Amino acid sequence: MNNIKKETTFITSLILIFLTAFVSKLVFIGTRDICLDEPFTIFNAQKSLLDILRLPTQNEPNPPLFMLILHFWIKLFGISPFSVRIMPLLFNSLTAVFIFLAGKKVFNIWAGIIGTIVFLLSTYHFYFGLETRAYAMLSFATIASYYYFNEVVKYPEKNKNIILLFIANFFLIYSHYFGWFVVFAQFLSSLFYFKEKKNLYRIWIVISLTAISFIPMAIVFIKQFLKSSQGTWVTPPHNRDYFDQLHAFLNFFSPMFIVLILVGLLVFKGVAKEKNQNRKELWVLFIWWFIPYTIMFLVSKKIPMFLNRYILFNSVTFYLFLSALISIYYKKWNWATYLVTSIIGIFMFIKLEVNSKNFYYREVQNAVNHVSEFTDSSSIVIIHPHWASLGFTYYYQPEIFKNPDKYDSLLNVNNILPVWNVRMAKDYLIKNPERKVIYYQDGSIFAENTNAIFKYLDSTYIRKDSVFYPQCFNVSVFEPRE
Repeated sequence: MNNIKKETTFITSLILIFLTAFVSKLVFIGTRDICLDEPFTIFNAQKSLLDILRLPTQNEPNPPLFMLILHFWIKLFGISPFSVRIMPLLFNSLTAVFIFLAGKKVFNIWAGIIGTIVFLLSTYHFYFGLETRAYAMLSFATIASYYYFNEVVKYPEKNKNIILLFIANFFLIYSHYFGWFVVFAQFLSSLFYFKEKKNLYRIWIVISLTAISFIPMAIVFIKQFLKSSQGTWVTPPHNRDYFDQLHAFLNFFSPMFIVLILVGLLVFKGVAKEKNQNRKELWVLFIWWFIPYTIMFLVSKKIPMFLNRYILFNSVTFYLFLSALISIYYKKWNWATYLVTSIIGIFMFIKLEVNSKNFYYREVQNAVNHVSEFTDSSSIVIIHPHWASLGFTYYYQPEIFKNPDKYDSLLNVNNILPVWNVRMAKDYLIKNPERKVIYYQDGSIFAENTNAIFKYLDSTYIRKDSVFYPQCFNVSVFEPRE
């Protein structure tokens, strides 16, 4: 009877964690506009399955798994912000569950509780957990892979764990190429079990199967790597960024964790025996976040990739590592554990920024609505840069956005003209000399091409209106000179 009660309590705890993660973010799901890379993902996910599979060969920088799943999701639920953001939110909520599971099973229940609290109060995961991109899925795959790695180590005779570890790894490498950093950390971690041949071989079998499953993407991956090695839009990180991002993982409050860990190290020495018992597990967990995170930082000096959303997947095992340390050092003092957990929760909550206007804030819909106020049968809309048309049409005319096969022709029919540069803009304007021009610009007006287009319009036409919408949209209305 007691076992049944414990099992019921355990399952209830997992459901409550999932619902807490889900509902706490669900209430904010529509509070920011579809922006940045989201329109590209949603637009491409509407294409045929074959076209989605071809995308990585056509300059799409990510593997296709997230878009493939989103393709079927859109078929069922449409492309509204609420619909497309539910899917990453589900992955985000499952991540919270697996952090708790991993902490509890590998260390103790307090490691799971503290790690889950930190995750639930993370500003980064509040934002990216609601972004229609693969980042939430990659974070989920990272913690799931860690969890099932430990299950294989603990129960090597259970083939089910091997299969689940492979599935987690498959999600890793087909969510994002950066998933290979986790697979590498998995390989390094396996070396801690070198004397336990059965465990070691089973993990290596999974890693080998993971590599084999990636063969269809190998050539595309190599081409993408060679292209990125020639330079990307991302800038190389400063040395301070290594620690700044760790601070940001914790809502800019990592000094609190450092203090708490030092107190545990220096004052509470009565748990040395338990620390020794968990030494191997702590080293494995340390490798899972430290190795990918550090490699990405060092490589970024030559091939920049050290952005918050790219390194986000490292945060889940980072949270668990800090939580495991705290739970081990304070385990024999329950009052201290409660106090430490409360302090962490309070300060992370204070620092939590759910919808910060300093964090990728975009007023796309307001800017598009302003365009709509001026459009009529005599107007044309010039959009720069060219790719900004996706975010524009998502709000301006969703029916255009929903037709990727006819997208370009529908733009022309509706006098929506995306341009790459001022020469292209002039060509359109020469063909439409009597029309009112609405210039929709995404990016700084001081950028060379954007400024050139604006200056040309301002010198050739009569400017009737110009409004800026945070953080980077300018809408200007021009009429022909008589």
